[in-house]
Amino acid sequence: MNKVLTITLLILLLAIPLINEDRDSRYENWSKNILCPVCQGENISDSPSEYAEDMRMILREQIDSGLSDEEIYNYWVVRYGERIITNPQRTNIEMIVLPILLISLFILAFIRSTKNE
Repeated sequence: MNKVLTITLLILLLAIPLINEDRDSRYENWSKNILCPVCQGENISDSPSEYAEDMRMILREQIDSGLSDEEIYNYWVVRYGERIITNPQRTNIEMIVLPILLISLFILAFIRSTKNE
């Protein structure tokens, strides 16, 4: 019983950062995923151009005003096209379900192996 509780708590602790992302980490993530239209192949986080600075300010305002990731994505894609985003947010259910399924199977196998000992 203690092992199950320990494993459950460990999983919860590892999942907390994924559930509640703060504003700074959202900003960092988005600024690294939006390409600067002026600089060839640079994201707005790394770009020294004034245009990228303006884009960073707009992005910061969007995050501070509480826009969702989907709303931010739609804003940039409508204005610049899908090529502006380095990591398009097309939700693939397999990318969510497969890791959860594999982790669950691993945990079950671990629990069964500890019961047999």
